[in-house]
Amino acid sequence: MDNTIRKTISIILYVLMGISVVLVAFFYFGKLVPGTEGTNMEEPVITGKILIWAAILVIITAGLALIFPIINLVSNPKSAKSGLFILLGVAILIFVAYTLASNEVLKIPGYTGTDNIPGILKIAGTGLFTTYILAGLAVLSILYSEISKYFK
Repeated sequence: MDNTIRKTISIILYVLMGISVVLVAFFYFGKLVPGTEGTNMEEPVITGKILIWAAILVIITAGLALIFPIINLVSNPKSAKSGLFILLGVAILIFVAYTLASNEVLKIPGYTGTDNIPGILKIAGTGLFTTYILAGLAVLSILYSEISKYFK
């Protein structure tokens, strides 16, 4: 990487970190919302600004997480082949989890909320089954790596 790019990235990182440190200092040592002082519900005045700053950092991170793989893909097209296989595997995993998930409305006594609908339940089930499958694969890979040591 070019030295000027490295320095620029380092400066940007320190500026973002400095802003974060200042906001955290104002959070812990700044003023409180009137009426909350001395209660167990004390709220710093700067809470909303810190949440906005956190959202900005998440958006920057998500943007960079999308941009840099695209740059890498353009600069190194041979690596795209393995990346496409990974994406295909993830798509198959999500499809299997979606197929296993149920959209049957739950009978919950006393629940009057609006989230007990088939579409939401299908998405939640897909997320749960994806987590279960990935956890199972993680356990199997750990067992395989430990057991394969003894046969080498």
